[in-house]
Amino acid sequence: MHKVTSVSLPVRSRRAFTLIELLACQPKPWRRQARSAFTLIELLVVIAIIGILAAMLLPALNKAREKGYAAVCVSNMHQWALALNMYNDDWAEYYPYDGMFSSPPCVVANSNAWFNVLTPYVQAKTLCQLYAANTPPTPRTGHSIFVCPSAVNKSPTMDPNNAIFYYSLSTCLHMEGNTAIGFRRDRMQAPSTTIVFCEEVEDAFPETNGQYDLVNRHSGGSNFVLADGHVEWIELRNFCRQGNTLCPTPLSNIQWDNSGAGGDWKNGIPYHWWPFPYANTSAN
Repeated sequence: MHKVTSVSLPVRSRRAFTLIELLACQPKPWRRQARSAFTLIELLVVIAIIGILAAMLLPALNKAREKGYAAVCVSNMHQWALALNMYNDDWAEYYPYDGMFSSPPCVVANSNAWFNVLTPYVQAKTLCQLYAANTPPTPRTGHSIFVCPSAVNKSPTMDPNNAIFYYSLSTCLHMEGNTAIGFRRDRMQAPSTTIVFCEEVEDAFPETNGQYDLVNRHSGGSNFVLADGHVEWIELRNFCRQGNTLCPTPLSNIQWDNSGAGGDWKNGIPYHWWPFPYANTSAN
């Protein structure tokens, strides 16, 4: 019978982990779990929120832009007012010729028109010079004293033989039917309420009056230069005359060429086009 002898094996002691080994087992802080993509519902919610914000902001932005345009227009009108007053000072109080409509700005007949004689007073080029250089002023060509940036037609068809006007001189500053007989500034009976310079509806007419002035670019009204030199915004219903399709009563009952006590100088008329009563038949 064999005797079994047990053999005891040496027990191996367990070694502790080193610091480096422990750190190696830790998750690395820069290893982040990949984020799942947006769901369709989440995307639709974000798009809806952006649309709501845009709908809220765009009207305010458009309104702010229009206010900026109106401020530029007022600045232009102040320049024209200054030029008009200096012209009156140099030419014995007379106003300049209002110009020939639907004609080239450089023709001889327009050499003394307001758009060619007033701009040198404010260090600006004449309309003739701008058209001759093939750089007619429009809202798309940058700032110009000739252009209201609120104009409806931003890119009109420009023709060197037919200038486009954004501003105009009152046609009531000379005897009706006789442009050679102009009126003097010192004959104004109510200069603070008499219109001398206006906005124009982007057409070929360098002059206008209450019948044809349809401009209401700025909140239902238009900017004007009055005979005393100040610039004022006036609502259309306060300056229009008979024949103006936008004119309400009572001014729609006043003929533009009636400068008598029953017309332009009737009691209660807020603004005048003619410089004094019966001016349309006056020989200066």
